[in-house]
Amino acid sequence: MLSITKTNSQNLDFLKLVEALDKELAIRNGDANDFFAQYNKVDFINYVIVAYNNDIPVGCGAIKAYDEITMEIKRMYVSQEMRGHGIAHKNFKRIGRLGT
Repeated sequence: MLSITKTNSQNLDFLKLVEALDKELAIRNGDANDFFAQYNKVDFINYVIVAYNNDIPVGCGAIKAYDEITMEIKRMYVSQEMRGHGIAHKNFKRIGRLGT
């Protein structure tokens, strides 16, 4: 069963998923990864969701606020084995409601 939890960037399951995302991006980006990695910090993000499939963390996403009118969607990720099951779509819909 899929469930989604609202949390922040200190959540250990979120951090584990971000680590998996970073490893995947390092492979995809190759030599350019160091440049992009500087923009992918997760310190102090208050709007984070983690998707669980039967209590196992399988996806995440976040919104990082810069000021009252500027935010960025960050760290959207679904584990490879769970891709194609609509988890990212459900995460994105939930992220849209994080501030409410």
